[in-house]
Amino acid sequence: MLSPILEKLTATDEVKTGSGKALDLVTVDTDTEIDLAQSYQIRSLPTVIAFKDGKPISQFMGAMPEQSVRNWLQSL
Repeated sequence: MLSPILEKLTATDEVKTGSGKALDLVTVDTDTEIDLAQSYQIRSLPTVIAFKDGKPISQFMGAMPEQSVRNWLQSL
């Protein structure tokens, strides 16, 4: 499951983006936030989107192992 991995990685100060910035994790219930999900074209879960200055800059869909998620976060 992806949620525990994301929660773990964003809760620690040792995992940051490639630019050294800290991370905030926000989850959205796509069953109740249908318009929001549609605006970002979320068609499958899990979908993870990274934002910078309010704009999406990177995303992935589907579960990934912890090291892959860590690498993705550090590439931001």
